[in-house]
Amino acid sequence: KEAIAIVRKEYPEIPLLFSFDAHDLNNYKVLDTSFIDLFDPHIWMVQLNNSEFYNKVGYKYQPFDPQGYKDTVAHAEKLYYEKPDYWNQLLIDKIKDVAKTMNALGRPLLTTECWGIVDYKDWPLLDWQWVKDLCEIGTIAAAQTKQWAAISTSNFCGPQFIGMWRDIEWHQRLTSIIRSSPLDKSLTQNNPIAAKLLKRL
Repeated sequence: KEAIAIVRKEYPEIPLLFSFDAHDLNNYKVLDTSFIDLFDPHIWMVQLNNSEFYNKVGYKYQPFDPQGYKDTVAHAEKLYYEKPDYWNQLLIDKIKDVAKTMNALGRPLLTTECWGIVDYKDWPLLDWQWVKDLCEIGTIAAAQTKQWAAISTSNFCGPQFIGMWRDIEWHQRLTSIIRSSPLDKSLTQNNPIAAKLLKRL
């Protein structure tokens, strides 16, 4: 709250927000969030249900050890395709839950990191299809809630991730879905900064 107040004093025309972990939504039902213009929830399937997927894969966020990435390459794709409907539904349910909770707070959502997996290496011959499948499901589910003003397709949509970037049709199709998705008009009625942002988008 203090940080946003300092920035808002100098730049009152800019929408201000913090990125946050969307896994414990109860905090946002009781905390004062009136000073935030939009919410940026980070949602990944791999962290849902107490990080069930990552626990099964063996990934433990080892920033200086490649073993976590090796375990992911060895197990993640196989695990996902063993029961894709289950993992997909975990993600869809969470997106709907976040949308419902944040709608009650009257602010649009903007997500910058999301949907499938948190960390993935662009190693040669690594298959990105299962990651894209998850990210597509997350993107569409978010768009359908009419709660998201801006949606990222994944953590990996920058050109440095060749495995995902080379699928131009995938990016164009999802971008089209994002840009054509309506936003609940009630979210901007009492939020002039958010309304101004949406006009720019």
